[in-house]
Amino acid sequence: MSKSQHWTLGFWDVAKKADFWQELAKKINAEFKIFTTVSKDLNRLQLTFVYDNAQVKFTESDTKPLFVECNFNRNMPHVWFEISQSDFIDKIMSLLSKHKIKSRNKKFNQSYIVKANDNDSVIEIINNQNIAETILRENIMFIGAEPVKNGAYRLQLSINRNINNFQQLEAVYNLTIRLIDILNGK
Repeated sequence: MSKSQHWTLGFWDVAKKADFWQELAKKINAEFKIFTTVSKDLNRLQLTFVYDNAQVKFTESDTKPLFVECNFNRNMPHVWFEISQSDFIDKIMSLLSKHKIKSRNKKFNQSYIVKANDNDSVIEIINNQNIAETILRENIMFIGAEPVKNGAYRLQLSINRNINNFQQLEAVYNLTIRLIDILNGK
């Protein structure tokens, strides 16, 4: 689908995506819901499931892009990292960062800035060819993880509006699962 079929004055009609979201929900045994405002003018898609002790939620609305949040209900290593798309200013600022990490993938390094306090886990992520290719192909805007209150841990992914079919949504799902596996030491 072209962008013009989705984009209208800042609103994207995510209801058109409901079929392939529901298809993924059936495939992975997840709960799928569509939330609609009382005035029936805005929609939000939500997919929730549990994977290896992580509560996972995918959401996308007419006004916000696809966002994935994974909450681990147990103590995780105090690892934080950020993988974010870079622009010219980011590249200059990253020269000053003491937490910057480089991948073996040159194209990945040109497109993303990686910061972390634990090189081993993050290097495993960014040097994994399938993960790096998925991040580049699906134009992932941000991946980050950090400890949160009461010893819990959170992984988040923010994805552009470019996820417009089942294969792309499944690729984001597979990326999420692989990241959880790495963070769980698998």
